[in-house]
Amino acid sequence: MIDYLPISQGNCLAFRVSGSVSLEQEEHWIRELQSIIDESGTIRMMMILEEGAYWGIQAGIEDLKFALKHSREFEKIAIVSNSQVMKWLVSIDDFFASFLNIHEKHFLPEQQAEAWQWLQE
Repeated sequence: MIDYLPISQGNCLAFRVSGSVSLEQEEHWIRELQSIIDESGTIRMMMILEEGAYWGIQAGIEDLKFALKHSREFEKIAIVSNSQVMKWLVSIDDFFASFLNIHEKHFLPEQQAEAWQWLQE
């Protein structure tokens, strides 16, 4: 499930992901993101990944297609999780994303306020 967090403002968005993300949830989320991109031109996003959060195969494919299509509109992505694997993946992805002028950073759950502040800088 993807939950929109009320701290979101303008093109700085915050979401909490828990459990399985269905194709329907992914499509709804993509429409929300598209609306913000259409309105603001760019997007900054904080994703709080709860333990056990995952995308189904079809939802993951849709997510990847959207990310590739709109890679130029993403400015910053903050990933908040306890996962050491996610920390490692974000650091690798940040290297490649930096060629598109996208900045990604991993934060631990206790650093959520710091993640939000970094996103808004």
